[in-house]
Amino acid sequence: MSEAATLPAELAPVTAAFQAAATDGQRLVIRGSGSVLDRLPPPAGAEVLSTEQLTGVLDHRPEDLVVTVRGGTPVEELAALLATHGQECPIEPLAGHGGTVGGRLATALAGPRQLAAGRVRDWVLRVRLVTPECRVATAGGVTVKDVTGYDLCRLATGSWGTLGVIAEVTLKLRPIPTQSAWFSTERPATSALADLYRPAAVVSTADATYVHLEEHPDDVTAQATTAGLTPAEPPRWPTTARAAVDPARLAELTDWARRSGLDLAAFEGVGVCLLDGDAETISAAAAQVAALGGGLLHLDPRAGGAHAPSGGPTDMRERVRAAFDPEQILTDVRQSR
Repeated sequence: MSEAATLPAELAPVTAAFQAAATDGQRLVIRGSGSVLDRLPPPAGAEVLSTEQLTGVLDHRPEDLVVTVRGGTPVEELAALLATHGQECPIEPLAGHGGTVGGRLATALAGPRQLAAGRVRDWVLRVRLVTPECRVATAGGVTVKDVTGYDLCRLATGSWGTLGVIAEVTLKLRPIPTQSAWFSTERPATSALADLYRPAAVVSTADATYVHLEEHPDDVTAQATTAGLTPAEPPRWPTTARAAVDPARLAELTDWARRSGLDLAAFEGVGVCLLDGDAETISAAAAQVAALGGGLLHLDPRAGGAHAPSGGPTDMRERVRAAFDPEQILTDVRQSR
């Protein structure tokens, strides 16, 4: 770690905010574009530390399928640049949610293509993090031989802004699939999956199964034909809550949700289920998810309730937070009321 005096000039507002908060006893909440934070109840008594000035692509190497970008860069801006080279980094959120690159890492809330693309952290090569003690930690590397020390990339991904400001990220890239299309079927997801060999997403809703296929057009056509799929628009994404359970127990949750009249979109093979319903039903869903060993994150403050923490055993998570933020300057927005 380097002392604050050695930080680049663009990080001066971040360190100044941390220094002022430590002096005044003020708590902070890190905010990118607000695509997730604006959907949660504001943390009581916390001031916002914005990353809106930390934008821009620092280095793009199309031939190496690698890009380095500041954390406050909008996801759409990065996607547009990469598209001009026929490349992408599949860490995008659900359509219409926007967000910044740092926000995508901080929340680790991947979209439905996670079934094929993997988790957000799988695309992170290097992270530069500014801690509340005004230190900078850089970990990871563009090549395997560069990777030494603690795996800060995995710690920062899914940390929800509790460890520091994600100032800079190096990401892996891949070519944009030649074809990408949604299909639907009335078959249950388990049945459809038996005839699919490379789906990007399989999503169960209250009344249908949706399948997203991508890659070579011949592969897409062959899979759609074998599984008896019909071209369709993407499903509607519920926006009230997001549940996460072991993928093996997802069917138990979706069965309960259907019986309870909830609108749902479940990511098969991933263990994520988006839910819509009134406050009482969503509260019941939170209890059901907890009984299945998972957690539920409220994404609509009108639904009420607490925001269940996630990301590993609580005692371990708190020890990590204490190491990075001993003065507890940063607020965990998932546990606000």
